[in-house]
Amino acid sequence: MNKKSKALSYLINLFFFVYFLLLLVERVLSVIFSYSDKKVSLYGSAFHGYVYTVVFLSIGAFFVYLFLRCRKNIKALVKVNTELDYRDICIASGILLLSGMVHTEYTISGLQFASYGVLILGIILRVIEMQKVYKRRALSYMSLIYLVAFSMAIPVMYPSQIDLHVFFHVLEAIASIGLVATFTYLMVLLFSGKDDLFLYWPIALVLALDIPLIILRWNEEINFFVLIFLILSFVLFLVGFIYKNVHKEK
Repeated sequence: MNKKSKALSYLINLFFFVYFLLLLVERVLSVIFSYSDKKVSLYGSAFHGYVYTVVFLSIGAFFVYLFLRCRKNIKALVKVNTELDYRDICIASGILLLSGMVHTEYTISGLQFASYGVLILGIILRVIEMQKVYKRRALSYMSLIYLVAFSMAIPVMYPSQIDLHVFFHVLEAIASIGLVATFTYLMVLLFSGKDDLFLYWPIALVLALDIPLIILRWNEEINFFVLIFLILSFVLFLVGFIYKNVHKEK
């Protein structure tokens, strides 16, 4: 591994830990401010009870997984020459991401977006680092763009007052968990050297979960952010799927 590769690997690993730090700070501050507010009850409703439970479990599981499975990554923060296996650090990021996919009181959106932005930078650098491994470089960049769009199409769990709010919240919970797991799986594939993320089931899953959520809450509030990135993800999937079939591996 040359100096350039070592520096790139160090940066990728560092970006993951900056993402961890920013999102953890945001989540902890949100819980502290919520707990300090006498008007807010963390378990005052079934919705809030679920939301804060997910935050606590996600953060707890993240620390357990990080210290059991990601010791090399922790050591690499001070030892540049350490060779890394990114599979476990990707899984750790997905576990922590669950806590950010539920809307708590005092959510600091700017800090959340900053943390996700750093994570995306890490993914971009990994794709650049892996260009010697990917067999179809253009497809790998298309997969990268698709992965980012897919991540933005994961709906954050928000409270709703529609008539079917119980069903809606259950579907939201399924979507947040299922799509974060799918995003994590796709990220692991890309980090492991797979240049093609244009599989049938992830796009089918995000369409099957997002569309009902958007429709159910349409009259209350249209989630334009998820809607735009859902459409973009579908378009990018079609483009990537057609491209990979036109330029099949020899």
